[in-house]
Order: sequence, then structure tokens, then C-alpha cells
Amino acid sequence: MRHQKMMMWVSIGGTALAIFLVMTYFMGEQLKTPAVAPELNRSRIVSGQNIHLLFTFPDMNSKEVSTSLDYDQTHFFYDNLDGVELMSFMSMWENSTEVGNSIEDAVVMSMKNTDENYWKMYDFTFIEGKPYGSTECESGEKVAVISRKVARRLFGTEKSVGKDIKVNGIPYRITGVVKDVNPLLETAYSDIWLPLGPEERAEKSGYGVGDGNIQVKLLLRPGTDVEALKKEVERRYTIYNKQHEGEYKATYHGQPYTDIVVSNHDYGSNTTPDTHPGRTLNFIVYVILLILPAINLSSMTGSRLKVRESELGVRRAFGASKASIVRQLLGENLIITLAGGAIGLICSVLFSYLLSGLFMEFGIDHESSLIESTVKPELGMLFSWEGFLLALLFCFILNLISAFVPAWKAARIQPATAIARNRNN
Repeated sequence: MRHQKMMMWVSIGGTALAIFLVMTYFMGEQLKTPAVAPELNRSRIVSGQNIHLLFTFPDMNSKEVSTSLDYDQTHFFYDNLDGVELMSFMSMWENSTEVGNSIEDAVVMSMKNTDENYWKMYDFTFIEGKPYGSTECESGEKVAVISRKVARRLFGTEKSVGKDIKVNGIPYRITGVVKDVNPLLETAYSDIWLPLGPEERAEKSGYGVGDGNIQVKLLLRPGTDVEALKKEVERRYTIYNKQHEGEYKATYHGQPYTDIVVSNHDYGSNTTPDTHPGRTLNFIVYVILLILPAINLSSMTGSRLKVRESELGVRRAFGASKASIVRQLLGENLIITLAGGAIGLICSVLFSYLLSGLFMEFGIDHESSLIESTVKPELGMLFSWEGFLLALLFCFILNLISAFVPAWKAARIQPATAIARNRNN
């Protein structure tokens, strides 16, 4: 490294660029499903949502409808499934609503209806107060949990428990104030949370089925077989269709969905998700981002070793084995690769944090006057130990691909040939 400074910095820079590109792409994908508070259990959560109905009785104008589940359907399909630790019902669609108090005019905020288990499934930080429970949900009591941002906007302070706010003109008593949630966390994010009461649970469409604005989140026990869970849900669809034979038929589309499917929006209410194209594309991108830099780095490594042919020849003449020379050269190259990898990883985190809005589409659907025009990921969403270990793995693979062949060729050169070439030069 001291004697070939130019080649050293070119090698480190090439490695840094490769790791930068790979990790920037990886973090862009990771931002769709970041496992950060309050959505720490994303890997264990699956979602039941939407229903596709094909009508069979003749007096219907429409032959099919794709709609949200109602409360009864959700219970029928997803209640008491093996391997489920906790089940939570919430509104399928986030509502924008006018919220205010006696001091300020009402402003448009994002509102979500949830049951009591929602607060057990997601790890919210309560600044003051507590969430509403089963009693408030079952009775339809007018209580609410609000975010810190809402409390400061309406009351000028976080100390808001016990105070009243008006949601669409209806008074609600505040039971708790939670730490603000990043809008990129779509399931957890809201400005205000209200109980999923009897009125919301009774909603049905004009057909008497579906359109109830209900979805269910299932927290799976560690080790639960998701495919076995889906087969049980599919079996319940079959039973459901027999019960409504002659009226309509519900088409099964692979529910419940994993969080990756939901976050990528790889499905519709009348389509079955297909995640294979996305996985294939990611694999191709990672391979390209590794192979192309590896080819260039391999060429540079070969050039570095040509200068050291006499040194390697002397080592071979004094009894160094081919394997020991290969290990030495791979180790030396790994040091350079790790140095470049560290630089690339740091640059990718800073780039993604500071400039994410220029190259990432977040698809924020929240309608709220409290959301900033530019939504930024938090550092915790970008850096994770999984990402760090992935970067180390990429460095190791890049090192093997770029250095093994040149090192193997260098170790096979005859000592006399290497020394003679150096004298001729």
C-alpha cells in the first residue's frame, strides 16, 4: 500500500463505488419494509385484506365486485388460526378528517380506526397517558390517541391527556399521546387513532357483503409455517362459498399477505400477488453491481502483482508454498476491499439519508396537513446490522472474485522466471 499508492487508491475507490451502488440499491428496497419502532415485528406480521366476489344470482347488474372485507368476513377467514400469537383489526383505508379544538380552527389530519390489540402488536412510545382498551372499542366510547405533533399543534404542549378535541365536529377525549411516527411506516402512521367501535364493525355495502373497510393483521409465533396458514385460510374460503352457494363466490388470492407483498403493492383486490419478477430483478441488479466492478478490480490487482513478481519469485525460491502466497495476496486484497467497503457503506447511508427524495419514490398516501412536503427516512431505517453484514459479505465476495485468479496465477509463476523478468525490466 505504501509503495503503490496510486493503485491502492484506485482499488479502494473502485471497491467503495461498488459497495456504494449495491448498498444504495439495497437500502432503497429495505425502506419498503424497515423493521423499526413502532413496526418492529414486520417479519412476523401478515395481513388479511380485500375480497373478490363473483355474483351468481341473475338479478345483479354487476357480475363481480372487488371490495374490502367486513368485520364478520374477517373473523370467519382469520380467527383462531394455528400459529397466530395476536390478531388485530383496523380500518382498511386511512381517512382524512378535520380535527380541532376550541382554540384553533380545524385542520385536515390522518385518522385510523383500530382495536385494542393494535397497541400490543405495534411498539408505540407513549409520552403521556395510555391507549384505549377493549371496553372503549366495544362500547364505541368517544376517546382518541393523538401524536405529539397533533398535541403541540392543537394545545401548544404535549400534556394533552384528558382534554377534548373535535373530530368532524364530534367531541373526543384524549387518552394518550404517542411519539410521532415516520410517514414511511404506513401501517403505524397516523395523526389520530380512534377505537374500532360497533359502528365501524357493522359497515356493509349495499349488496350486504364486503365493503366494510376492515383489514386484519396477524402476529405469527416464531417458526410458524406461512404456507400452511394460507392453506387453512383457503379451506375456509371453500366453506364460505358453500354457505353462500347460489348467491356469490369469493375468489381466494393467496391471503394472508406478507408485509413485503403489502408494502410493494404487488397485488390488487382481484389479483394474486406474484413476487418472483421482483426477486429476479433484485438478484440480477446485485449480480451486475458486483460482477462489473470485480472485473475492473481484478485487472488492477493483476497489474499490482506484476510489479511484485520478483518479490513473489524470491519467496517461492525460499520455500513459500503456492497456497501460502495465495492466502497472503487474498488477505492483502481483503484489507483494501474492507477499507473501500467501509467508505462505500458510509457514503451510501449519508447519500440515502440526505438525498433520498431525489431518487426514491415513497408513495405516501397519507392526506394530512401535518406531513412535511419532503418525507425523509430516519437513519435507523437505513442502517441495520443486517445491512452491515450484507456489506461485509459483498466485500468478501468482491475480494474473492477480483483477487483469486490474479493471486493464483502469481503463485504459479516459477521463481527463476519471475527474477529474470525483473532483471530485464
